[in-house]
Amino acid sequence: MKSIFQKITGLVLMLCLFAQAALTQSITLPKECKFSFGDDPEWANPAFNDNDWVNQELGKSFKKDSSYCWYRIKIIIPSGMKTTNGKGLKANLGKIDDADQTFFNGKLIGAMGTMPPDYTTQWDKSRTYIIPEKDVQWDKENVIAVRIYNLVGGMGMWAGDPYYTIEPIGWMDEVTVKQGYRDDAGNGFISEFTLSNKTDNPFSGTIKYWISNKNKTKILFAETKPVQLQGIKGDEMVVAFSNFKSESENVFQVGYQINDNNSNLFLKKEQLYIATYDLIIPVLKEVKPLVQNRIQNNFSSVSFQNQKFTGYLGTRFTQNLELRLLKVDEDGLMGSYLNRPGIHAWQGEHIGKYLEAACNVWKLTHNPALKKQMDRMMFTLINTQLEDGYLGTYTPDQYWTSWDVWSHKYNLHGLLAYYSTTGYKPALETCKKMGDLLCRTFGKNSGQRDIILAGEHVGMAATSVLDAMVELYKYTADKKYLDFCYYILDAWEQDNGPHVISAILKTGRVTDVGNRKAYEMLSNYAGLIKLYQVTGDAKFLEAVELAWKDVIKNRLYITGTTSDHEYFQEDGVLPAEANANMGEGCVTTTWIQLNQNLFAITGDIKYLNQLEKSVYNHLLAAENPQTGCVSYYTPLMDKKPYTCYITCCQSSVPRGIALVPNFTFGNIKNVPTILFYEPASYKESITVSNKKNINATFKIDGNFPESGNITIAVETSQSAEFPLALRVPTWCTNFVAKVGNTTYKGNPNKFVTIKRIWKPGEKISVRFDMPVQQIAGGKSYPNQIAFQRGPQILAVDKSLNAEQAFDLIANSKENIVAGKPNAVSQSNILPANWIGRQTYSIDILSNNKKIYLVPFAEASQTGGDMRVWLPLNIKK
Repeated sequence: MKSIFQKITGLVLMLCLFAQAALTQSITLPKECKFSFGDDPEWANPAFNDNDWVNQELGKSFKKDSSYCWYRIKIIIPSGMKTTNGKGLKANLGKIDDADQTFFNGKLIGAMGTMPPDYTTQWDKSRTYIIPEKDVQWDKENVIAVRIYNLVGGMGMWAGDPYYTIEPIGWMDEVTVKQGYRDDAGNGFISEFTLSNKTDNPFSGTIKYWISNKNKTKILFAETKPVQLQGIKGDEMVVAFSNFKSESENVFQVGYQINDNNSNLFLKKEQLYIATYDLIIPVLKEVKPLVQNRIQNNFSSVSFQNQKFTGYLGTRFTQNLELRLLKVDEDGLMGSYLNRPGIHAWQGEHIGKYLEAACNVWKLTHNPALKKQMDRMMFTLINTQLEDGYLGTYTPDQYWTSWDVWSHKYNLHGLLAYYSTTGYKPALETCKKMGDLLCRTFGKNSGQRDIILAGEHVGMAATSVLDAMVELYKYTADKKYLDFCYYILDAWEQDNGPHVISAILKTGRVTDVGNRKAYEMLSNYAGLIKLYQVTGDAKFLEAVELAWKDVIKNRLYITGTTSDHEYFQEDGVLPAEANANMGEGCVTTTWIQLNQNLFAITGDIKYLNQLEKSVYNHLLAAENPQTGCVSYYTPLMDKKPYTCYITCCQSSVPRGIALVPNFTFGNIKNVPTILFYEPASYKESITVSNKKNINATFKIDGNFPESGNITIAVETSQSAEFPLALRVPTWCTNFVAKVGNTTYKGNPNKFVTIKRIWKPGEKISVRFDMPVQQIAGGKSYPNQIAFQRGPQILAVDKSLNAEQAFDLIANSKENIVAGKPNAVSQSNILPANWIGRQTYSIDILSNNKKIYLVPFAEASQTGGDMRVWLPLNIKK
């Protein structure tokens, strides 16, 4: 959906186009219904006695692998809902995980996905089914029976989008309504409505339009105009309202109601409007936390503004900025705050993720368009906060359910990132109001809620706010926020809690923690490691390290991600096809966060190795370098399912990419250290041997990761003695660094430290080999292998190979004898629009054919099927 902000200049109006019809005839389904696991066709019969079934709340997900279940929803439909045209009713049943068949009074009215044996999922698709009027028992009880099959992971009627309703089919199903705005000087704007006919039925009616102040206590402007569409499909009419200006206000309530002259059906919508035509937010200073960590970092990165990337990662950073962040659907991010409730349960998380990513990218690039975009998004967000501090997307009857705390967590992250980047205090004040509300709402005192009951996955979604609350404590020094963090730790260990600390200390296995949900669990450990730094409690570090070790040993894919259907699976079970829903983008990003924090605290190279693996493989693979679209799950086999619409992973992956400059270069125990050999330059103030500080720039030239031939220029303001460390990657051989007439040899997984008197302009020549290595397929892919060169896993992309050669690799039941991979000239293999320059060939010895491989991070960018695990025997 094209953003309104791409159509206007300087004016912010977030418009959620999923308007809810305000109908006198619309009825809402009951919050609870009857529910049972199992499968029996008799359960569709409205006369079936379900008295012994349990009650189940709509809009909730639960985990039950390879199962059938049924919902029976009972509803009285008033005869006043009969339509004059006899077109029937529509049942809006939200999203159902995975496949469903839905019956109304015993008759099938719709289905999405397919049941076994030809199972397919449609877990993320909204269901709207038509109910024929002849089947309705008017003014009596009717039964909607929903049969569901789920293969693995969460299941159920899990999202209402945002309501579960039944309503008449009327003119709103035949006419599309779009609202647009033209800005004028100051805070002036003109509203335009475009109505389009989807059928051959005529429509006539009126549009009543009004503007009130933020609190709806005063109507500032109102106007009504007629609308007429001819009975021709595609007929269109534009209705423009008079220019409205306000010199004293920039936050309004804007509403409209469209009435049909031939029925009593109407469409009504009202939401916040924030004008930012004249908004300018200066950058005051980068703010540091008030509370210092008890456990100081052993590694510190260079400030983002002192880094510049010019090579492979630099290209991907630019693509992340230009193809993803600057093209983000701003309406999709903000509409659910301006027009509550949100369009789905976790719609609120995206704006906070965006703001954190945007702040990091702006610090690196100082891109003016990004600054303007993130300013208006931040300003809009803080102006949707309620007086009590609430900043979610739910209505009061649903506060603190499902993903509400989760969304507050990401708003805290995003606004704290904005505050620390710019020094804009209203962002911090908004965070404090959120934090205060959380402290008042949850706890063990009378009248407070149990946070475990406030979110999904044994409370791990809600308790992951720990991370953000630690940060809020550090930026405010307000002890109540630290106390709240300890309340979360206590809640973990309740009988109904996930036992995030005790379970991992007892068994050392993440599969024994909570319900094994990877994203939420890793988010909790990311908060716990930050609490360790603040408090110094070694038990917290021990728990996180045990979780880390278990993932590394038993549950990590070779591309640096984890999770299958979003859950941690049993030891060594790592299916990689698309139907495994492996490598959720949110999990990849959170795994990177955890390793980043552990590396910063310890300076241990083992964490940096994991960061490198994840970045060069699964993280970059999840964002298409040609389009900026993102794959929610990124398989190692089959096509990458890139999409451009907003989901949790579409918000997380750009955020993960924006984190990378945190660990490419910095100081380990006060020694400047080159960690990634990407072409880049870093400016740093160096403490030299006489304890004075000098300015230094380290400029890395080369074409890594294609080649291991690197030149590092050391530019200093004066001659000075200090050490410079070079990381020797674990995957390289024959590492040699040469300065002047001195040669240094390095061993893999160690550092080479060069201490000398550096003269301005001196250069280091670095050379290392990156042999292609074979990786065994393990439990999930026995007798198959994958290839790794340098930090990159390689993949066969069908679009770059002869169909016969690819089919041989993809379908062979026996291992194929092949030669060793060799680098080839990309000009003969890669298409002109291909992003990336590396290609490798393997000879199939049985038929003299070749197969070509590229880095997994680049594979499938043009939609090609691909394979990482290959049935090959490489001839010695």
